Amino acid sequence: MRIVKLFSILTVLVLLSGLCCAAAEEYVTLQKGVSGPAVLKLKQAMYYLGYFTSLNLSESYNDVMVERVKKLQKNNGLTEDGIATPELQALVYSGNCIPAENAPAPTPLPTEPPAPLSPDGMPQDMPECDEKGLLKGDGEYVYIDADTGLWIYKSAELSVVIKKFIAPTDKLIWFELDIVCTPECPMKTYLSPGRVPGRAYKSPIALSKDNNVILGITDDFFGHRLNNNKRMGIIVREGTVISNETIASDREGLPNLEVLAQFADGSLKCFRSAAYTAEEYIEMGAVNTFAFGPILVSNGEIDQRVLSKNYYHYREPRCALGMIEPYHYVALIVKGRVDDSKGIYMDWLAERMHALGAVEALNLDGGGTVALVFMGEILNKTTKNLRNVTSIIGFGQMTGDTEE
Repeated sequence: MRIVKLFSILTVLVLLSGLCCAAAEEYVTLQKGVSGPAVLKLKQAMYYLGYFTSLNLSESYNDVMVERVKKLQKNNGLTEDGIATPELQALVYSGNCIPAENAPAPTPLPTEPPAPLSPDGMPQDMPECDEKGLLKGDGEYVYIDADTGLWIYKSAELSVVIKKFIAPTDKLIWFELDIVCTPECPMKTYLSPGRVPGRAYKSPIALSKDNNVILGITDDFFGHRLNNNKRMGIIVREGTVISNETIASDREGLPNLEVLAQFADGSLKCFRSAAYTAEEYIEMGAVNTFAFGPILVSNGEIDQRVLSKNYYHYREPRCALGMIEPYHYVALIVKGRVDDSKGIYMDWLAERMHALGAVEALNLDGGGTVALVFMGEILNKTTKNLRNVTSIIGFGQMTGDTEE
């Protein structure tokens, strides 16, 4: 039996109190009678700490939830009132919460990750491409096979290859994206229309179609923080400063507002949340910055924080974007919160991005926000479960003159 001394608990809480209080501003108090996604998310996190025995959980803060919160409070030396204050939620999500005796032992998912995308799986009738995977000559090529899970776009300026993977025994479905751009067709960002950037919400499908993008994916969803009076992080969009309000580097919390900067030379680079101001990023040559986090890979190495089994170790839909080399990007879109796919752990996300060759990679907004739109069609969910957003990351422009 594990014995936790009161002195140890108090010591941990004193050391973490500043961090938890700082991160608490991201949450609102949850208590009996409340219901919604925030309650479900907290229950899921408590499951992986051993305070629930099943992931068959509701969005209701009921009597059972009060009982389990009290148990968590007792184990962590807190007042046992059954109320999930912002400070308690920050502790749960910090990775430093003391688990229950029966906390489930984490297992890596999936048990045998597949090999990276390779030309071996490409259609036999695909036109000739150069060493970067770009189409030789003029024109465009589009291949769509939803049954086998392969989507391809090729031109002389852009290559997009999307492969769908299914691991039924692990209840996991995810998409791996290999993207090659050129200076003539760089990665771009698109905001919802309106006087205030990030204020208006719009479907990611509509945003993709309105801007004729070939590929649109989730970004940092800074507009959600704007509309909820939270710090947005360091936000630059197409060379324009949107926000300079961030938090201290290495602060606990999700998001921790760490930055992925896109530079004019096609490179991506990760930075801690308070490393630079927006103006300094622009002076360095950045055209876009995305603030979410945590950093998954930097300088070719996996960030050691995310390898901890206590670091936000619960399964969620997730989205990650990274760079193999300038103008060559890789992304992961993971389904979750559905029967056939429960989402993925943060450590697996980092390890997979690293295995795909990313030398820089950031975790972008996940959960219900995750969207993958190819040629105007959503691939990772149904339109019924689609969440409106305030901006997307886009690649390429549709012309209508494609060869299929």
